[in-house]
Amino acid sequence: MRRSLCLTSAAVLAATLVWTAAAPALAQSDTSKVNDNGLTCFNGYAYTLKGGDYRYTEHHEVKRVHGRITTWNVTYVGRHGQVIANKHMDFSDNSTIPVYRLTMPKSGYEEGIRHDGGRWTMFKRESADAKTQTKSFAIDDPMAADSGFNQLVQQHFDALTSGQKVTFKFVAAGRQSVIDLKAYKTGDTTFEGRPAVNFKAELDIFLINNFVPSLKLTYDPKTERLLEYRGIGNMHNDRGKVYPVRVSYYTQMPAVAKSHGAPAAGCGSTSTSA
Repeated sequence: MRRSLCLTSAAVLAATLVWTAAAPALAQSDTSKVNDNGLTCFNGYAYTLKGGDYRYTEHHEVKRVHGRITTWNVTYVGRHGQVIANKHMDFSDNSTIPVYRLTMPKSGYEEGIRHDGGRWTMFKRESADAKTQTKSFAIDDPMAADSGFNQLVQQHFDALTSGQKVTFKFVAAGRQSVIDLKAYKTGDTTFEGRPAVNFKAELDIFLINNFVPSLKLTYDPKTERLLEYRGIGNMHNDRGKVYPVRVSYYTQMPAVAKSHGAPAAGCGSTSTSA
């Protein structure tokens, strides 16, 4: 049930994998202006939800044409400066449901979405020698997948900030299912000393929410950028299981990330480009 909530870059919504004053993930640093015709790059820093231990850095490179996201690459860099996963997303066919592939080279795990001849298919492979699972699905708006969740939030930002609940469907390739979610505002807060707003996303099923972790999101109310994500991540621990994380899109790289070999936030700091 947990894997059904793997959203990001972020993420993420995450995760992740989510942002912009034009779009996420997953978030955009104040030191990096959104480029309407080219690359915008930024980092997210992931910590365990319990204990706050640093785990990895997400390096995002987002390409836009006339302000619209076309492709989005995320490189996940672990505590020893090693690449632990890569994700490539293409939003050419749908602004909230990307064609994407997430790969983890160590285990051979893969998941993603394909769109061929009008047919949408989610897929997942647990390991390099495992059989690939697939499931077709139909577009049923409002609907999102992976980091497209962030664009969906931004499309309904005024409604959410005014206190309305927004229900939508989420394509969870890692779960091989389409799930019903609802998002709503939970209050105001601050992030790096500036005003921010908190939203929560959870399963839209009565009583189930007591057993499934919700997703907590912090946004900039002016730019609509994702600033922080709390919930189930999409990286695996040593037992091959996803685990809860906090991913913060800080303006400056934290010292702990720098000491563990995190890439710079600027474009081209990893071998992957959008």
